[in-house]
Amino acid sequence: MILVLSTVGIGVNLPTTLSDIIAWDKLAHAFVYFILCYLLYQSFVKKRSQQRAILYALLLSIAYGILMEIIQYSFFPSRYFEFLDIFANIVGSILSIVLIYFLTDKKSQSYG
Repeated sequence: MILVLSTVGIGVNLPTTLSDIIAWDKLAHAFVYFILCYLLYQSFVKKRSQQRAILYALLLSIAYGILMEIIQYSFFPSRYFEFLDIFANIVGSILSIVLIYFLTDKKSQSYG
């Protein structure tokens, strides 16, 4: 789904003002990568330690976000490479890890 949405040419121009930079699309990037990182963590934690699952999920989601920006720039003329999109992807991934850490830390304290 991320691949398709990242490569569909919708004719969006690069942001020109501060209000454009803090636009809904940056929130959408953060939200999508929040979900991606969480799902990656859930798939990794079943076979690995929690710390490794967190590390793998974070690194893979960030790498995927960077790769998608490069693919957009290289192969789709109606799409743009934006460092702010990468930043939003990283923020969403980190927020996911923070939530995972907070929830699992609370869970382990309640049983310990």
